[in-house]
Amino acid sequence: MMSVTPDPPRKAVSGIMASPAPFLTQRPEKRRMHPRAVEWSSNGQDRDREGNVQVVLRCRPLSDDEQKANVPWGVSCNEHRREVTVLQSLHKQVDRVFTFDKVFGPKSLQRSIYDEAISPIVNEVVEGFNCTVFAYGQTGTGKTYTMEGGMRTKSGELPAEAGVIPRAVHQIFDILEAQNADYNMKVTFLELYNEEITDLLAPEDNSRTSEGRKKKHISLMEDGKGCVIVRGLEEETVYSANEIYYLLERGAAKRRTADTLLNKRSSRSHSIFSVTVYIKEAAMGDEELIKCGKLNLVDLAGS
Repeated sequence: MMSVTPDPPRKAVSGIMASPAPFLTQRPEKRRMHPRAVEWSSNGQDRDREGNVQVVLRCRPLSDDEQKANVPWGVSCNEHRREVTVLQSLHKQVDRVFTFDKVFGPKSLQRSIYDEAISPIVNEVVEGFNCTVFAYGQTGTGKTYTMEGGMRTKSGELPAEAGVIPRAVHQIFDILEAQNADYNMKVTFLELYNEEITDLLAPEDNSRTSEGRKKKHISLMEDGKGCVIVRGLEEETVYSANEIYYLLERGAAKRRTADTLLNKRSSRSHSIFSVTVYIKEAAMGDEELIKCGKLNLVDLAGS
């Protein structure tokens, strides 16, 4: 099951703010941006949203072992009516029907799920909104496959089984390049396990002694504006989709997994991959207007 959640938009900035730090780094394929800038976010008054939270359900197909054991179907999906029926046989047939914002049956493809449920959210990010997509459900239901899937082929192209994260990355770069935008992008990748945060992009510590392998301290704190931030997290500047795919693969290899009865590589931790995009939008006198959007992609641990 996935939930797509655009954050409530921030108010448009009316005063002058300090330039965001990413523009102090010159991008090889873009000109250096002026250090004095105004950070800008889209105002929600220019669009009418039905709601900030959408719940999307995906029903996976039976596994090979389940098919061999003739395991009966427990649910029935009606994509057109956006309904899922849970089939229950007690003393008599008692079915329960649930309605969601979108429903995808067991034959749904990764591409169709992304195009219908996720692509509009990514468009919002490039327009300056903060959005979150997260997958949750029982272990073995396909959360990590839906979020990650196949990252890329040897030629660097997206495979048919590519999940939400690689497709979102690909879409963001396609939009920015099509707009010939002057932009800067940074990513973070963290793991939450047993109430402890691990930076999945932190450099490897090859020290042999336990004293040399001191763990980098990462903590949660408020920024004074009521927002929670992660302090000490490694932030990587990226210039291409392939760089992000490499960071994803490097970070995913560090995630904690374990065998369960339903999944031989069940994720035992939550992971959050965040992409922050800064786009030069326009100029206000001597100041440059910078639009900022953030996409959080979350894969929750199997329950």
